[in-house]
Amino acid sequence: MQYLPDALKERLESAADILDKYDKFRIVTHYDADGISAAAVLCRTLMKSKKGFHTTFSSSFPKNIPAGLPIIFTDIGNSHLEKISSIEEPVIVLDHHRTDKTVESDKVLINPHEFGIDGSREVSGGTLAFLLSITYEETNWTKAIYGLAGAAADKQGVGGFSGVNKWIIETALEKKKLRMRQGLYLDGDGIRNALMNACDPYFPGISGRKDEIDRLLEDLDIDPDAPVDELPKEKERKLASLLILSLLEKDIPPHVIDSIKGSKYIHPDLDMDMDILYKLLNSCARVSKPGLALSFCLGDDKALEQARELRKDYRWSMVRRLQELEDQGIKSLSNIQFFYEDKKTRKGELAGLGMLYFLEQSKPTFGITLLKDRADISCRGTRDLVERGLDLGSMCREICEKLGGSGGGHDIAAGATVPKDQIEEFLELADAAVGQMLDN
Repeated sequence: MQYLPDALKERLESAADILDKYDKFRIVTHYDADGISAAAVLCRTLMKSKKGFHTTFSSSFPKNIPAGLPIIFTDIGNSHLEKISSIEEPVIVLDHHRTDKTVESDKVLINPHEFGIDGSREVSGGTLAFLLSITYEETNWTKAIYGLAGAAADKQGVGGFSGVNKWIIETALEKKKLRMRQGLYLDGDGIRNALMNACDPYFPGISGRKDEIDRLLEDLDIDPDAPVDELPKEKERKLASLLILSLLEKDIPPHVIDSIKGSKYIHPDLDMDMDILYKLLNSCARVSKPGLALSFCLGDDKALEQARELRKDYRWSMVRRLQELEDQGIKSLSNIQFFYEDKKTRKGELAGLGMLYFLEQSKPTFGITLLKDRADISCRGTRDLVERGLDLGSMCREICEKLGGSGGGHDIAAGATVPKDQIEEFLELADAAVGQMLDN
């Protein structure tokens, strides 16, 4: 733990004291893949110590707070610190989203930004929970893969992990709690199947297009049914080159192109690949089944098989929708681009993947779902736009305060909810705000 700032270690030790003192806990976590990752780490930690817990997945502050149980908020909480301060029970908040608020001194708030750590790139909800786990008990390094899956799900590994995430990987490898191998980030029942369902990464003009895939594989003399991990190195290299070319033609940044292949991190006992683990968590989250994902993380083999089947369906639905966005294009204003999406839970991922692989790189992307009385918005940027001054989290927060909605998040990825009849005004304000940020 020498890598961490002393002040952060002290805060983690205060939280670990609460874990040590009590026998039962209420865990409130975000319903996305990173939130599931954080819950998996903590639930496995508590199970190992024979402590009880009840986990709730949410995107907002829970309506009922049971008396007498200490509460742990993971990947959620920074937007509700005033309410959390009023809770009488002991509280731990593990949240990597930026906030300028704090809690009463008897609560333990662990926010990486307070300690000079970038929560949008260097540590996720999952890896923050993992830091608490190993502070509580050093032997919990076996849970590294669960925490890192959250960082991968939040795209913190695009271009290579950094900061706390990188330190965790390097230390886990040294401790032999992870092993590493190189390869393409593709999986499926054969290479054709893998490319047919390739949505993350997504290959413009190739993913989901059988005729193009068959032509490509025939040109490379690759058996369409050959397992991805058993391709001869030379054929894998040629395939990777062609896939990279499909991205270069879209002027995709080099760090994104480099991320289609590289190091895979595997739990030595589970034989589970972190890349696959986070995608399973993400698929469950996107179809509103976070409980199923948590169940297989806690050792339920039946839940794991169900999650794998669910992922197959989800991947194909994503590929088809990405194809539509690629072929038809999306709407654009001076400084932002946007599209409407019927399924609320997948608009953020569509925006993020589109932003990575084929949409205009000079404008952040907004995915919008119109609900009964409100508009739900997810927005995604790029690392280059953030370096130029983009901060989607503060933008969403400030605009929503004007429109009577709620919003916030990271500089590169954020969300907002506004009254349905104000979506056009939101977009106009966002377009102006982004223009101002990028011109400074």
